[in-house]
Amino acid sequence: MRKFSIVAAAVAMLVLPSTAQAKGPLLNLGAVCDSLLVLVDHARVAGFSVNQCQTGNFVGVIGRVSGTEGRSIVGSIQMVGTKRPYLIQISYPLVDGGTWSLYTTSHGYKAKLYQQGTYTVIK
Repeated sequence: MRKFSIVAAAVAMLVLPSTAQAKGPLLNLGAVCDSLLVLVDHARVAGFSVNQCQTGNFVGVIGRVSGTEGRSIVGSIQMVGTKRPYLIQISYPLVDGGTWSLYTTSHGYKAKLYQQGTYTVIK
């Protein structure tokens, strides 16, 4: 029993710091998603739809996108109810009035603008 509690304590020490860091702003993308949680870890980003958003979850990076100003979050996202891959681009840093765009592709080579708008930071 003692070995188990030592192992459990060691695992808890490793897991708890990352759980405590799992806080991020909620973005309101309007009709597409009213609560998208965005977690930033240096240049890596993950997004999770908190309510029943059509965006689903995404993973991506922060970087510069050719043809745009400043930095953006760019991620691969699977829209709920579709089989097509999508890309999401969110202006960074995350501030009220920032822009977002969703792109779709049927073959993976060229992306077509699907939807775009501005977002509000909820918290």
